[in-house]
Amino acid sequence: MARAVRLVYYSKATRDMSLSDLRDILQTARDNNGDVDVCGMLCYDNRYFLQALEGERAVVNELYLDIADDARHDEIIIISYAEVEKPTFEQWKMGYSAGSDAFYRLLKENGQREFEPAAMSAEQAVEFLTAMAAFQTEV
Repeated sequence: MARAVRLVYYSKATRDMSLSDLRDILQTARDNNGDVDVCGMLCYDNRYFLQALEGERAVVNELYLDIADDARHDEIIIISYAEVEKPTFEQWKMGYSAGSDAFYRLLKENGQREFEPAAMSAEQAVEFLTAMAAFQTEV
């Protein structure tokens, strides 16, 4: 992969997401990301999404614009966008983690009682996603 960028954003789901909704989101992401050499990590809880996308700049930008148009979420905020030497999430086309013991323990360590990405700094968000990548959740 050429020099990559990492885009991290959070958004608020427009409704509660079912397991079926999350499966659809992840399957679409994994299928599409594999075709364009993008990787990443997604967390969902408390109607918030927190996601990192890594890949070639133009591809990540285009993918983000497509994601931003998705009617399943709004209040979309980019909290970090930077070049990276090496992708952090390259072993997953789209990793996923949600409410688990590890998830809530890490939130507590970050001073949160519930998942609220708006309260995270860019560094905390990346650290949270990186830590949660070790605790993948099957949906």
